Amino acid sequence: MKGKVCKDMKKRLTLLLCALMLLGSACAQENETGIVLGKMITVNGEAISADVAAPVHLELISESHEDVPENLRGLRNSVVVITGEGSYRISGKAEDTQILVRAGKEDKVRLILDGADISCRTAPAIAIESACDARIAGQYGVTIELADGSENTITGSHTKAPDGDDDALEYDGAIGSQVSLGFEGSGSLRVDADNEGIEVASGHMTINGGTFRISACDDPLNVAEDGVGTLTVNGGYVYSSVKPLAGGEGDGIDSNGRIIFNGGTVINLAHPASQDSGIDSDLGSTINGGLIVGAGNMYDPIEEASGQLFMMLEFAEETDQLVVVTDENDKPVFAYDFPYDYMYIAFSTPELTEGTYRVYLGGEIEGEQTDGLYTQITAYKPGVRMQHGEGTAQMRRGGMPGMPQDGAPQIPGGTAGMAAYQQALQHIDLNELLKDADLNELLRTLDLNRLLDAYSVTDLLTQEQIQQYFGEIDLSAMSAPDRGFGGMGRGGMGGPRSLNSSADVATADFALSKSSTGFTNVQAAD
Repeated sequence: MKGKVCKDMKKRLTLLLCALMLLGSACAQENETGIVLGKMITVNGEAISADVAAPVHLELISESHEDVPENLRGLRNSVVVITGEGSYRISGKAEDTQILVRAGKEDKVRLILDGADISCRTAPAIAIESACDARIAGQYGVTIELADGSENTITGSHTKAPDGDDDALEYDGAIGSQVSLGFEGSGSLRVDADNEGIEVASGHMTINGGTFRISACDDPLNVAEDGVGTLTVNGGYVYSSVKPLAGGEGDGIDSNGRIIFNGGTVINLAHPASQDSGIDSDLGSTINGGLIVGAGNMYDPIEEASGQLFMMLEFAEETDQLVVVTDENDKPVFAYDFPYDYMYIAFSTPELTEGTYRVYLGGEIEGEQTDGLYTQITAYKPGVRMQHGEGTAQMRRGGMPGMPQDGAPQIPGGTAGMAAYQQALQHIDLNELLKDADLNELLRTLDLNRLLDAYSVTDLLTQEQIQQYFGEIDLSAMSAPDRGFGGMGRGGMGGPRSLNSSADVATADFALSKSSTGFTNVQAAD
């Protein structure tokens, strides 16, 4: 009898727990606001309100900044304004529409994209103006969740502040945020941007999951707050690529603070014709995990203290061929078929260990690939075996690292030739050489940032000037390249940087270790 009572009580408790779970689920759904886009926008099944006091309402806004095409100057965007804390499930398709979050500083907001297709030709398709922000890397008060199994598309533009209005907010990305932003979920998101793809202007960006394909005319992923913003990738799949438009530019992934890769698969392709990096950060990029690829035409270092080994290849000539890295037994550990010409290629995979590797260009490969990256290789017949060392590609070209090389003089003799060339320059008396020159005319044609690349801030400014311009920043604690003037107009204080020659004598053995990750002047082996 006693056993029967215990069984009955256990059964009742189980039923009670199930009921509570169902009630909790129902409450969660009731607290979620459904926004369906279309010719008529609805909120929880009813037409969206035009009352600005409503937590979700519609505003009609025209953009008139200088980048708006003449034929779109009078266009009024349908702006769905979200002002309160909560979860908002967004679905449907709408053109010339924007989702704008204008919540309180204590409000946490979750945007759940569930089959959303949003396009905006004169402004970001999603803009976050205000919400909760802890201002701590890896934390965020606004979440964009990609619903399980959903396919979402964002096509967006950007805005500029009117001249003289210093308080007006600017949005550079198709998805733009003024507070820290996080991405979660397992759905997919395709972003097509006429400027930057996803940008956090102030704060941090964190990607925890989802599948992203981002195509932009500038940086596809960008954290813009100088010396502060951290872009962290913990998981998911990210393919970020700059459109190869004539005269364009952009890094594959960019932070004016730090970049941290902890997991996931991340492919970052810079503009193929500009002096930009696949992975670019002002305060350092760290790879602790994941399968990471970066390609560009500017060297930007990855932290030696990274928790996962990586390899940086500087090619003697730009290449768009299949690059395959194998172990000493020619078993492939990395293979990528690059879509455009690049000079600097960096990659990291959990398979890399300290040891000797081989690098091949081309060859015959079989296996599974996505966006050019081979994740499963069933067969590989090696192509051209490569070597490295005996100087750097930049030195052989006779130019400063990171500067366009068209028409640059060729310096014979490799490293020794460059040393002799630099020694000869030391004997030139510039005062004598320029005594009859019109300096105003001469300087008009020069990029002064480039002119000052060889100098440090501390070389050219007094201590009083340093304090005036840079405040309490301890410049003495920064490396010499980071104290340079070059590149201050875009992406921080760091000037062009370069790799040291990876070997005095050319070799086809790529000996990888924690302290030796960069390989220069990569070209066909003799």
